[in-house]
Amino acid sequence: MSDRVAIVTGGSRGIGRAICLGLAAHGYTVVVAARTEVDTSAGTPFAKVASGTIHDTARMINDRGGMAVGIKCDLTREADIRTLVAAALERFGRVDVLVSNAGIDCESSVVDLDIDWLDRCLAVNVRAPLLLCKFALPSMLARKSGSIFGITSGAARAYRPGRVGYSMSKAALERMFLSLAEEVRPHHIAVNVLSPGRVDTWMNRHGDWPGTGHIPMAQPESIIPAAVWLAAQTATTFTGQVVERADFGLTWRPASPPSPDPKLSTGGCGEYPGRNNRRGQ
Repeated sequence: MSDRVAIVTGGSRGIGRAICLGLAAHGYTVVVAARTEVDTSAGTPFAKVASGTIHDTARMINDRGGMAVGIKCDLTREADIRTLVAAALERFGRVDVLVSNAGIDCESSVVDLDIDWLDRCLAVNVRAPLLLCKFALPSMLARKSGSIFGITSGAARAYRPGRVGYSMSKAALERMFLSLAEEVRPHHIAVNVLSPGRVDTWMNRHGDWPGTGHIPMAQPESIIPAAVWLAAQTATTFTGQVVERADFGLTWRPASPPSPDPKLSTGGCGEYPGRNNRRGQ
């Protein structure tokens, strides 16, 4: 897979960083996209899960013998999204995998909801994934291959207090990608949605998520096997699905676990996740 190129948004930390490292360990060249170029997390609450930059993630990959580049991208800006895809194509000549991982919360009751914050949430969680597809799909369509997947939340399908806006955004992401899967199916491009469950990230530590405290909190690396497998799919093998990370290897699974390059291994890449961390966040 050394000639395959993946763009991962929200790649500076948490789930996005784990996906970047996992894909790199399996030979993908990774374009790490996020806003964060300077780490300002020191001394802040939950600094451990809030730390990281796009360049940190890219450096980790390159130091392990992989290939990665960090590109700053504000997903609320159409120009940044267009530039991100154009830069990847100019540097590497192709985009094979697109992972829409970046997402933001807008924790509030509807009555107290800040409209500007809602607009930002919808821009990052819904509009940006669609625009990324718009700009990246021509490269995939030309080769009649590619894999796209987004990161959703259990909030898309279940009530979370104070999360009407966020839940709406994730439900919209799911419907959008399921519809897109049918649009590009004739071109052999896979489109899926992955729900990570309750993961130890800044969003889960920083926000108040009533009703999820009983769900064990998984580490970001637990998403790697499922993400790597989805990246390798086509419309013929697996598309148009919303799947749970915790069910990988149980209700949906590869013929055999993915095998990372030992020189690039992040640790845990070949492990199947446990079955207890369902429908968090």
